[in-house]
Amino acid sequence: MLVLQSVKGYNLFICGPDDEGRRLDRVLKKLLPDIPAGLIYSGLRKGLIRVNEKKSKQSDRLQQGDQIAVRETIIFQAKTSPPPADSGAVYTLKKITVFSNENLLLLNKPAGMLTHGDDSLASLLQSGLDAGAESLSFRPAPLHRLDRNTSGLITASLSIKGAHQFSELMRGRRLKKYYLGICIGGPDKKVKLSDRLQRTEKVTRTLVGAETDDSGNEAVTFAESLIREDGLSLCLFRIETGLTHQIRAQAAAAGFPLAGDVKYGGGRKGFRTFILHSFAISLEDFDEICGFKTCTAPLPPRSQRKAESLFGAEILNKTIEKIKIEINS
Repeated sequence: MLVLQSVKGYNLFICGPDDEGRRLDRVLKKLLPDIPAGLIYSGLRKGLIRVNEKKSKQSDRLQQGDQIAVRETIIFQAKTSPPPADSGAVYTLKKITVFSNENLLLLNKPAGMLTHGDDSLASLLQSGLDAGAESLSFRPAPLHRLDRNTSGLITASLSIKGAHQFSELMRGRRLKKYYLGICIGGPDKKVKLSDRLQRTEKVTRTLVGAETDDSGNEAVTFAESLIREDGLSLCLFRIETGLTHQIRAQAAAAGFPLAGDVKYGGGRKGFRTFILHSFAISLEDFDEICGFKTCTAPLPPRSQRKAESLFGAEILNKTIEKIKIEINS
């Protein structure tokens, strides 16, 4: 957000590139989050909010460089200036950043961190980034989600352009998401899991197949065992859809639940919780806006040590390197 100056009882704001083409009322609601919508619309009707010194309608589309003038009596109680970046959040973001350009940020989310809400990845982005400081309406945010106890790659937007492009690639299924997980048992060969899933908030579980009714959503996951040892397997999952608990629920229904995933029948001695890691995101082709074709994130240290203790460090690392090559090819 660029606050130009205060002139004759008005505060002046300059639209940035991420405000281009957006409706005036929607930009104002982002700019003045503490002001009731009715007061904003009233200000527009009365000419107390103007664009380029002209009375404007709520549906007008803004352009980069447009000057919005808002009467100080309207914004007196509005929090129009973002707080300075928090040094601790800056450090944490830098530590977990895998890739970044001017449009997107790919982060290696720790297990135990929420994607949204208090003390989440979303709040970390707000506290640790200055991105969006030159926009009246845009704020960095995660573009998809991971469960609290799932670690690994998650993408955040640093511009409207990046948000739109990545979201369009997801909608068109033109990107692939790969996960690594440790399962009890495992498929004998690569399998396609296709089920209808339905959430039940009563026990916060995802129901599969026969447990669902006709309102369930289609879920498609490909799974294969990479390493087997002592009744456990390191599995590679590729998802074509992204529903809550999709891998956990489908793997359990197929007979190879994640070890330690008590909610889905994967209780096993030696596992405090399950290990599921968003390992790679791969696009069909290099994308100039996104700035990458394939991006991978290493296992968290605790998960790495656990996997090494089960499968051996040498075979584990060779297997992961082989998968990287296959995904990149």
